[in-house]
This record gives sequence, C-alpha cells and structure tokens, in this order.
Amino acid sequence: MLTSSRGEVVKKTDKNKKIGWGVVGSTSWSEHTFSPAIEKARGAELRAVLASTRNKAAAFCQRHGIENGYSKLEEFVADTSIDAVWIGGPTHMHKDHAVAALKAGKHVLCEKPMAITPSECRAMMRAAKLARRKLNVAYNTRHSPKIQQLQKDWRAGRYGNPVHGRAHYYYPYPAKPGGWHSREKQVGSWVFNDIGTHLIDQLRWFLGDAKKVMAAHKSSPSWGYGTPDHAVAMISFKNGSVGTLSASTGMAPGRSRLEFYADNGFVIIDNGMMGTEGSITTGLKGGKEKTVKLPFSPTYKLQVEAFGRHIMCHAPYPLNPEDGLENVKLISQARGW
Repeated sequence: MLTSSRGEVVKKTDKNKKIGWGVVGSTSWSEHTFSPAIEKARGAELRAVLASTRNKAAAFCQRHGIENGYSKLEEFVADTSIDAVWIGGPTHMHKDHAVAALKAGKHVLCEKPMAITPSECRAMMRAAKLARRKLNVAYNTRHSPKIQQLQKDWRAGRYGNPVHGRAHYYYPYPAKPGGWHSREKQVGSWVFNDIGTHLIDQLRWFLGDAKKVMAAHKSSPSWGYGTPDHAVAMISFKNGSVGTLSASTGMAPGRSRLEFYADNGFVIIDNGMMGTEGSITTGLKGGKEKTVKLPFSPTYKLQVEAFGRHIMCHAPYPLNPEDGLENVKLISQARGW
C-alpha cells in the first residue's frame, strides 16, 4: 500500500496518477530546462505557471500547452490542480514563494541556493514542518546515476580516509544578464549563489559536514558588477579534510572538474556536472588508473521523478532541507555577510 506525504492512501488504481506541477518563472531556466524536465518526467504533469506579468504567463501557457497562467502569487498557490511547485524565480524571492506554497498545501522543490540567508532557509523549513509537506532543494548533479554510485563507494571508504576535495566550474554566461543578477543583496553574491553553491554541494556530498570557510576571495573580472562573478574559497570539514572551490560566471572554458583525494586513492570527475557528458578517473595507491566515459544524464528529469517518489511513497531523496541550509551558511561565510 502506498501513502502520500499528506497521509492519504494511494489506491492501486491510482498508481499511475500524475503529480501536478506548477513552476515559478516563465523565462530563462524555468522555460528551457525546468518545465521541459517536468514534461518529460514519468508521473509528472506541468499544469500551471507563475510569471511576473499576465502577458508572460499567457505566452508561457501557449508555448507549453497548459491553461493555468498567473501573475499573482496568491492565485497561483490557490490552484487546486497543483500538487508540487518548482521555485525557479530570483533567489531573494525563494522564501516568500516557498512559504506561500507550503501554507497552501503544496510540496516544494526549490532551486539552488535555498535562499539568500540562513534565517530565510529556517523559515521555509518551519513552514514545511507546520504544513506537513515536502521541501527540498534542486541540486541536480546529485541525480546522476554514475556519480551517485561513485559517491557511495567514496563514502564507504573504498579510497580511504578523505584528505582533499577540489571543485572547479567556470560557466561563462553568453551575455550580460543584468537585472537582479547585478544586485548583491538580491542575488546573494552572484557567483557564490549561482555556481559556487553547486560546488559547495558536491564538496559536502563527498566530504561530509563542513566546519567553516577558512578563506575566500571574490572579484568581478568578467562583468564589472558590484557583485562578484569570480570566487575562490577554502573550507575545512569535520572529518579533518579540506575542500577548495573556484567558480566563475564569465570565464572560459565552461567546464567543471571535481577531484577528491583520500589516503589510499582518488576520484576525478572531468565535466559531468548538471548531467553533462564527461569522464571519471579513479585509482588506488600503487594501482593503475582507470578512466571511463561519463555519458549525458537527464538529471533535471530524474530530479523531478525522484521528488515525485519522495512525495508519493516516501522514497529516499538524495539530500534534505538541512543540506540547503548548511550550503547557505557556507555561502554567507564566504561572501562576508
């Protein structure tokens, strides 16, 4: 017998019932990535959108073949066809959107980072607990099957005790984004909240709980905003290991690299973040290196499906709201506010 997180019994005849999704945001990533992921995912159906204007909502509905488009938050969360909401709007609006959706009885998948400040994250977590609804964060790389298996092997001690993790990702925006991306308090330090948050998540996933940010440097060599587009940081972890990250929203070549070193071996993931094609190289001390291809993985679609199973039958989800909170704590330390 299946039960939903609402405590309702899911009858056998309802096993194929789809979860109705509403998406916050009608352009950019909500348009070209999040909504298509819902449309392709098993057990999911895109049913509504919240846009900044009525015209944008109507245009989105026409493009995606849905009927329910809104420009007012209260009307969007009151839509009874929506079971779950994917929050893809500006970071400084995550908390208000999430709390409203949770209070209205919706489950919430929030884009990374969870919010601007730790206090906002905690407010979202309180709202989820009170509403008895699922809340989680969209770090899609955690849904790559091959990286999941690699992480399990690493955490199981196959390569020994962790010593150092190095996470690098330069993601050059094709054009100057402007808007809220250029405003420090709304974007929460651009490069940290855009790319750095993914790298922090990978370091925490492999190395465990972090202790503190030991050092950080931020600058704006690419776009010249008052919020950084390049950053480097060093983080200490409770198991005695250390992690370093380097991130950019303007510099080439647009590839990621994750390196994890233990006292008896190592793993290197060349590219592969966000589900992109790459390679995995592993090795044990005194042994031969082995490199295998890392194929493209539809991590955004897999994320939707995993959250759906999490809602309907309490299946494990590869992270929890506390991961989102701890990530934002580290970002806050790194940016200095």
